[in-house]
Amino acid sequence: MLPALLLTAALAVRSAPVDHPKTYLASITGIRLTKDEYVDGFSIATWGVTLRAVCHFPPGWDIDAGSSADPSGQIKGEGSLGVTYLDRTRLSELSGLVLITLVDAVQVKDIGHDGGPVFIPATFKGHVSIGTYGVDGKTRKGRLTARNIKLVPADRCPPLRD
Repeated sequence: MLPALLLTAALAVRSAPVDHPKTYLASITGIRLTKDEYVDGFSIATWGVTLRAVCHFPPGWDIDAGSSADPSGQIKGEGSLGVTYLDRTRLSELSGLVLITLVDAVQVKDIGHDGGPVFIPATFKGHVSIGTYGVDGKTRKGRLTARNIKLVPADRCPPLRD
């Protein structure tokens, strides 16, 4: 009886799926703009994310991504001139932006202090800078959350775009 139980337990352990860490191609989505608005920058703080590569740079944009020695990191981007800013028709330039590995499930909200001194934030949390054509120097900040990050399983960046 004991060998049969051990065999059953071994098969259960071997066949159990490993769900993390997994690597994904991450895109920024769901930014709502009026016909007169544009995105000129964004900043996203990450937690439990290992940033592997920047896969795509929108034309005229500077993208900065990195991870700390702790589970925190950041992804930031900024257009260089007005002609590089992203209006509603060009928001797809934020697709396939970075290759990341998640070390745990996505946390949509801050966990907070889980009985210890470390504050555990949401996996993705940041803002997008939105300007209005014809109104120089005035921008508003829109919130970015895990709901704005589309994750597609991937093991590398896609081929370069033309």
